[in-house]
Amino acid sequence: MRQMMKNQLYIWMMISLLAGMLASCGGTPQYDQRLVTADGLMHDYPDSALAIIDSIRKDDFIDQNANCAYYNLLITQARYINYYTFNDDSIINRALDYYKRHSADREKLTRAYLYKGAVMNELHKPDSAMVYYKHAQVTAAPSDYFNQGYAQMCMGKLYHDHHAYDGRDIEKIEQALDCFKRCNDSIYQMICLKQLGAFCRVTNPKKAEDALNEVMTLATQGNDTNTIISTAHSLALLYFAKLQYHDAYRQLQRIKSLKMNGLMNECYTTFAVVYAKLGMPDSAMYFLQQAQPEQDGNTSYRINYLEAMSNIAKARGDSITYLKLENECYALNAAEVADMDILNIMYAENDFDKSHSDYLKSQRQRRNTAIGAIVAAIILALLILALYLYRVSHRYDKLILELKDKSQTQMNDLSGLQQNINQMQINDERLKGFISSHMGMMREMIEACYHEPNNRIAENMKRIVKFQDSNKDNWVKLYDYIDMEHNNIMTHTREQYPQLNDRDLLLLALSCMGFSYIQTAIIMGYSNATSVSVIKQRLAKKMGIECTLNEYIEKNGQVQ
Repeated sequence: MRQMMKNQLYIWMMISLLAGMLASCGGTPQYDQRLVTADGLMHDYPDSALAIIDSIRKDDFIDQNANCAYYNLLITQARYINYYTFNDDSIINRALDYYKRHSADREKLTRAYLYKGAVMNELHKPDSAMVYYKHAQVTAAPSDYFNQGYAQMCMGKLYHDHHAYDGRDIEKIEQALDCFKRCNDSIYQMICLKQLGAFCRVTNPKKAEDALNEVMTLATQGNDTNTIISTAHSLALLYFAKLQYHDAYRQLQRIKSLKMNGLMNECYTTFAVVYAKLGMPDSAMYFLQQAQPEQDGNTSYRINYLEAMSNIAKARGDSITYLKLENECYALNAAEVADMDILNIMYAENDFDKSHSDYLKSQRQRRNTAIGAIVAAIILALLILALYLYRVSHRYDKLILELKDKSQTQMNDLSGLQQNINQMQINDERLKGFISSHMGMMREMIEACYHEPNNRIAENMKRIVKFQDSNKDNWVKLYDYIDMEHNNIMTHTREQYPQLNDRDLLLLALSCMGFSYIQTAIIMGYSNATSVSVIKQRLAKKMGIECTLNEYIEKNGQVQ
């Protein structure tokens, strides 16, 4: 009896110790109230949040790791939102290192990744910024629509700032807009819609106009005068690009009826261009004289200013000045478009997506293996229990013999099945190795072709990489690989849509592999990467599907 009481006391002591350990590990840190207040003001009043954080002494949290990390995260966020210049990433690194070790605080880890990416972009490392934005995207909880949207918005702006004219910037901004609509954040909805209006101004004027009109509706409902002015200015630029000068003039009249603010210079240059196009050079010069000649580091504004000057010269019949200014505008535009960082950004995103996909696949394999082991153990335990009960009862000897025979047959079948699975895995690995090396060589050739478009060797490599009937068997192997990775999408598509030819199937395969427009254009022999988007739309129409080709792949290519 005494021994039993000792054993029970020992068990209760162990339970109490484990409960204490779990409580100490899983407790929520007690954050300083000043930090919590600043965080609450960050979205709507970032200047007030920065003032609170600046009033806190760094030594206040010297021995408090949680508060110190929170402080480093908030001061980086507040400074970035308030347009501070960053010289290094040491502050955000301390916050990110802490939240990596304490990943239970998922929202703050997501924010740390976001503002690490923002700082890296400020330090002119856009490829590193893309990697951290992707980390934030996959770290954010599925219900954390704001941070998911913010990550997508940052990636879209990063692509646009580096002139990714293959639609990646618009796709990211549209995804961000959907997230902000889900969390009902009207401020960032307007930001995304304004960016869509700017990004689509040339490629899709109708979409740009719809987006800007939606911004105008939201801004009017919120009585946001600054946004109304900036949106009217964007609409004026859009109408100007569509050669609808009178519509542009009406938008500028709307701006004149409101109180102008920091948008004065941009509005003045737009006024000058429109008046010059309407044949009123004196009025155009009046507004242009009120604008600053240029702004340091603002190439876009400098181009607009020179465009206004050239249109005034044209309206006055000064052809020499007009041609001189047009050439200067052309040179500035060419210098702005020549951005070689875009390849590094695209490769950074593609490499991250591939490594993350491999990680998720390995996680699924480990989970499936564990589940299979548990199920096998349960079945084995049940078989042993059944055999034990049969032996104890000394009955049903005949059934026991039959059960043994069936068990042996099943074991033999299982052994043969295991050999087949092993052989399939070997073939799978060989196929993956072949495809990986083939794709690696192809990407190297494509990159060489892209950097040296007029080189004779590059032209030869283009002919080698380009899809031909002679290398059709290799692509069939690629289709087998894609079937394994994407739920037999190639086989099902060929069966369901027999009207598709080899080039149609190749375009579908390259889209499944995540090839960019540039890479797809070189492989398929197109001279212009932007034509890939149109060809993908034609393929979707040929298949008779109502969604886009990427949506079709996402819907039918998910591994069950």
